[in-house]
Amino acid sequence: MSIKRAANLIQSTGQTCNKRPRISNDNSENVYGTNEISSGAQLQKILTFSQDSSRSIQNIQSFKLFLDALTSENNTASIIVLKEFFNLQQPIQTEHNEEIILSDLMQTWSYASQSNNEKLLSAVPAVLALLLKTISNNIDLTPFGLKIGKTLLLKKQQELIGRSLIANKNREFILSPVLRLLRELSMYDGGSLANYVFKARSQTFKGLTRNLNLRYTGDGKEDLRKPSVRSNAVRFVLQLLKYLPVESKKDFLNQRDIISGLTRDIRYDPSFLVRDVLETLRTHVIMDVQLTRDAKTKILTPSFLGRIASLYSCNWQEDLDPSKASVDDIAHEFLLTCCTSVNQGALLVQSGLYPKGTEPDNKDFIDKEGGYIDLGLDSIEWLHKFDEKIPVRNVILLEFIQTLRPWSCIKQAELILSIFKSAPELIAEYFLSKKDFSFDPKLTTTWVGYSSFVFGVIQIPLPEYFGYHDKYAQLPPPSSIIIGNLLPHPLNHKVLVRSFSPSVKPLATYLVIKILCAALQKLKVILKMYEEASNASLSSIWNESASRIMEKFTERLPAVNVIITAYRRLDKVDLIQRHAYSNLLNLYYEVLPQIILEPNSGIPSVIGESLLATNKMSLASQDDVLRVLELENIIVLASSIPEVKWLSKGKGLSVSPFLAILKLSAMASLEFPMFHLKSVLASIVEETQLLQTKTNISALDCLIVNLRDTLINGAPEECFEFIDSCFIRCAGTPIKYIFMLEELVKEINKDESKEVAISLVSLAFLEQWPFFVKIADTSSLPIVASFISRHLATSIKIQEDARIIKRLIEKFTANCPVGSAAAKIIENSNKLINQIEIPSKKYDVSGEIFEDSDKPHPKLNEILIAEKEAFKIETDSERDLKLLVSWNTKDIEEVIEDGHLASLIILLSSKHLEVRKETVTNLSKIAFKLKESNFGEKEQIWLLLSEISETAKTVIDLEPLPSVISAFASQAVNVLKDPSHFMFPKLNKFLLRGPIWRIDKIPLMHRIMDEAPSITEKSAAENKWLLLCIYNGLRSKSDLGLYRKVLVFEKLISSYNNYSSPEFREKVIKILFRACMIDEGSTTLITRFSTLTWLEVQQAIASSPDLKSLHELLISSFDEDRIKQWSKGAIQKC
Repeated sequence: MSIKRAANLIQSTGQTCNKRPRISNDNSENVYGTNEISSGAQLQKILTFSQDSSRSIQNIQSFKLFLDALTSENNTASIIVLKEFFNLQQPIQTEHNEEIILSDLMQTWSYASQSNNEKLLSAVPAVLALLLKTISNNIDLTPFGLKIGKTLLLKKQQELIGRSLIANKNREFILSPVLRLLRELSMYDGGSLANYVFKARSQTFKGLTRNLNLRYTGDGKEDLRKPSVRSNAVRFVLQLLKYLPVESKKDFLNQRDIISGLTRDIRYDPSFLVRDVLETLRTHVIMDVQLTRDAKTKILTPSFLGRIASLYSCNWQEDLDPSKASVDDIAHEFLLTCCTSVNQGALLVQSGLYPKGTEPDNKDFIDKEGGYIDLGLDSIEWLHKFDEKIPVRNVILLEFIQTLRPWSCIKQAELILSIFKSAPELIAEYFLSKKDFSFDPKLTTTWVGYSSFVFGVIQIPLPEYFGYHDKYAQLPPPSSIIIGNLLPHPLNHKVLVRSFSPSVKPLATYLVIKILCAALQKLKVILKMYEEASNASLSSIWNESASRIMEKFTERLPAVNVIITAYRRLDKVDLIQRHAYSNLLNLYYEVLPQIILEPNSGIPSVIGESLLATNKMSLASQDDVLRVLELENIIVLASSIPEVKWLSKGKGLSVSPFLAILKLSAMASLEFPMFHLKSVLASIVEETQLLQTKTNISALDCLIVNLRDTLINGAPEECFEFIDSCFIRCAGTPIKYIFMLEELVKEINKDESKEVAISLVSLAFLEQWPFFVKIADTSSLPIVASFISRHLATSIKIQEDARIIKRLIEKFTANCPVGSAAAKIIENSNKLINQIEIPSKKYDVSGEIFEDSDKPHPKLNEILIAEKEAFKIETDSERDLKLLVSWNTKDIEEVIEDGHLASLIILLSSKHLEVRKETVTNLSKIAFKLKESNFGEKEQIWLLLSEISETAKTVIDLEPLPSVISAFASQAVNVLKDPSHFMFPKLNKFLLRGPIWRIDKIPLMHRIMDEAPSITEKSAAENKWLLLCIYNGLRSKSDLGLYRKVLVFEKLISSYNNYSSPEFREKVIKILFRACMIDEGSTTLITRFSTLTWLEVQQAIASSPDLKSLHELLISSFDEDRIKQWSKGAIQKC
């Protein structure tokens, strides 16, 4: 194949061409160069039509350079030249009375097409596109642009456009300019011409489907400045979607080949193009309220959704702007919008767990008198048709999610879970059609991912009324669908049993246990819903259906003895596994008690082993806490077994199980409240009548407090043996102590007909006291005497019968050795009444607080007053001014040591601009003085002041520095002045990272909460320091927004549990209180973080005045209209 040589190469070798070059007489213009344009007349002359192709290309190039300069420099003189040029244009009338503007340029384009001059055919539309782009930025030139656009959309120009669009696919230099021209036409003047472009689609859409497939084929990545044919075609299509009116847009969405081409193989497009496609489709199609849902579903096919989902697995190797969301995040948000909203996407209205075509309100069951014909569950045929196939309304979504791989991609799993929440009808059918996927427990990444996904599915809450309108239907949902939501189809009996075999890895078994626990908890909720439905509908049908569900569910579960066998195989050090097993057994009992109580269940043996362990329990370490939690589950389980003897020393036990549990509760009360243990104790006390239950304050709670003090004082085992002996005797022969009580009543001449509030165990203590005094050594006797003294004083304080208690004090004293320390301790019991602390509330068996709900909570009022005072300080301008001037009169050491510097830094977050600027100036002065001083730790504090000042300068002219940043810097002063402070190492490293801090993050939050402490055993102290910073940094709506973005509330709520310290939990509650005080704070907490649900769960686990107060404040302060809309009326203001 011959290669044409360049002209310069020919000339250099002395060769000449046969054709003599044409010589121009105009010496003012350079044939081979470009011309500088200085007037409209010159520009008109340059663009005059000429058959000299070289000259025409040269002149168009001059015009292009003129426009480029105008675009980049916004040159006023050039705009004047352009206006002059347009004013010189004389429209030409066609035979159809149509006006043509820029006739010379149009004639040049036509000539290029006729002569097949490809360079000219590329240059004309390119410069026209640039011209439209240039004048679109100047409102004065808009009318001229509209005239150009109308000229380009005349029949003759349409044909020129159409011919260029079907040029050979390797002629990118022809295709791209005309596509850019169409894009500029479509978006010009806010889309004024878009509809005309669409109406001319016989020409403007020529070859568009093919052009959408002409991708970049060069090396490396596609350059944003030199887009491929596909990129230009996509941009053209996107502009039409943006600017077409509704009716035309509907017609456009019917162009399946074009819309399909838009997303075909989108995963191979550059990220900038993918963003444009997704954002345009989301904003101008999916979110377009004027478009009907039918029009939107034209594009929302399973294949379309699958193409978008393919973006999850793309590896975008490029440097992204941190401020922009990643492509997979945008794709995820797009799919969530499409698949979870009834009005904006593929989701159809459905009836929850009632399949398509069923009639749950069948009137055939209702007779004329208003009753119903009870023919039993078997008489309803459609309830038994859905074991193999379940008809659903959301067929598109079902087909789409079948193509996803939730076990290998977290976002795909999140997407499916969100779809299931919006369309619960899909859950059972999804797993039915996944029969080929085995859940055989093998510890592979696929299995672990799939088990996590299944766990997430089971945790999805059931729709209200099972998804049937606004009330329960007459008939229940099919039991196969309920079971499919509880234990998806792959989790059959065989697989679940095998999960507990010795050959299965412990982690795999642990994940299965988590799944079973979630399923049992969900079954508990379902049974409660069935009970509610039976009260309002056909009760016998609902009750029969509930029984069948329990029967089918039980058939799928492993037998209890299988779990017990696996549990007993565990080593004692497998604490997390043991706790999980015990929790599962506890749920078995709670939800399916008939299984636990079977003769061969093996439960009694496990309980016996656990009770033996109670004597050795403590809370000295985290491992001990896990052991206690395991034991707590087993003890709750044991409370249901009649054979368990709580007040008896079994073989190998030093004290009775009752006292052992009592000691655990006493130890736990300071660390975390163990209400499950307390509920067991309360039920034992109620059954044995050891303690009275007539007073408002619980005698059991008081006993636990007194026992805790005894433990703190290091009581010997002899002391507990005495207490335990009294408990056992009192429980064994209560009648004996009732007679003793009657004798005491007679002694004090009290009316025997009146009921006496006194604990029988007090009389048992009295009976055994003389015997203990005889055998006790001198060290243990005062400790037991102190316990009895506190017990008697507490009994009087909680309003047990004071006269009887005083009589008991006398008898105890009389039986002590004369003049002994024990006698003096008991004799002084009355003096302890005002000193001793007692619980403020009475708890029932479940740990709930008994109190008058109509009475206001004093705790709430105190916190509200404190929060309001804190906000007053923040807005006190006089205080601000004092801080700005007061430091000048003090030495630099005094400024730091007395807290003036820390208070001054806070003013960087003042709402007043003048205060913020003056604060920066003052901090700079302090830094200068500090540098010159002899202060010991001046280098670190100087660095802090320099960095906080530089950080503040970046924002304070526009807005206050985020309060959490100033609070962090303020607290840092106290840390840096003391090198032994536990925060010093982490803070020092932070200051060395850079001169300016990121103000969209909370400094050191993740390092403190997620990493090991700088100094061993200081984790709690570091968390306390951080929580104080977070609390002080929450003062305004903008602070609330920052906390929402950096997931502060998620961190706090997830860290709040019974295992965290009381101080930590109190700090978290205070932060949430402060959030509620901010405008829209309560609404944000409810809608963004489900705080209301979280509070209800926490109160169910362990109610407290603080939680209840926060709950009340949250309910009373949210935006009623917004929450009503968000919750669909489920949440109402109190």
